[in-house]
Amino acid sequence: MNRRSVLSLSLAVAAGGLGACSRHPGGGGGATTIRLGDDVAEDNPEIAAERWFGDQVKSLTGGKYEVKVFPNATLGDSNRMNEQVRSGTLQMSKSLFSNLTAFDKRLGVLSLPYAFAKPEDGFTALSGPLGDECKKILDGVGLTVLSWFYTGTRNVYNTKRPVHGAADLKGLRLRVPQNPVTVDSFNALGAQATPLPATEIYSALQQGVIDGAENNPIYYVSSKQVEEAKHWSWTRHQLGVDVLMVSKKFFAEQPADVQDALVQAGKLTQDHERELWNTQTDIFVKKAQDAGATSNDDVDVASMQTALKPVFDKYRPTFGDLMKLLPVA
Repeated sequence: MNRRSVLSLSLAVAAGGLGACSRHPGGGGGATTIRLGDDVAEDNPEIAAERWFGDQVKSLTGGKYEVKVFPNATLGDSNRMNEQVRSGTLQMSKSLFSNLTAFDKRLGVLSLPYAFAKPEDGFTALSGPLGDECKKILDGVGLTVLSWFYTGTRNVYNTKRPVHGAADLKGLRLRVPQNPVTVDSFNALGAQATPLPATEIYSALQQGVIDGAENNPIYYVSSKQVEEAKHWSWTRHQLGVDVLMVSKKFFAEQPADVQDALVQAGKLTQDHERELWNTQTDIFVKKAQDAGATSNDDVDVASMQTALKPVFDKYRPTFGDLMKLLPVA
């Protein structure tokens, strides 16, 4: 275990010992602090959205509640924070949706590649029956969804070559989230899918443990992976969905007016985060270019979809009725 992992674990343990919430020094008249953990960097627009969420909570509760955001995996990696939120030792986290398959395999439905022809189809699905069913599943494991965050589309980047189609992925060691659907998908495309926590990607690229990964351009730049992997390909193989969640246990312990405030702040933040993301994407694409990255947009999607058909067939029994709610399933 490296020094960063030890430090993150120590901080996570210390944070877990603080209990469900803390009072501002100064006694019972102080604000209640809600801790919100994230593993993305400080300059990611999701962090700005989370702080904006905190402003809404403070305003809606008349200053009785404050949200403190912990970026950069300060409280541990995503899986560790999600477990803490589930148990109630951490009040909130924001997680890559695919990481939540650790709690229920059916949640892998949103990880199916090319499940949505365009982002708007995904937004419609998340605001309808598909989103409602996913919320029910998460609520059943102790996680209450407040917002669906949009993180663009996920794309492949690597140190070896541009990806124009499935054939170019053959043999590439690509980091993927710790999610069986994504692992199976990239193996089906001919890559060597390598599940790793997000906090380990940069060092794995530096050391040659992996050849590349897949994510959105903002994460690619803000995590500094652009320094190591210069070939960016617009594969657009997956809609990027993150989830802003509050501990069901913590939520249930709050007065009704505070519960309403958290829900309202979450709804407001959902739209605000998407605006921030869309505004920032072009800026980060330009930063990638300035850092020496090259990109190609001539990806043969049809070749990718043909290679991925067995993955859809494999997971139909697992996803059941959720699969029927996908527009292209």
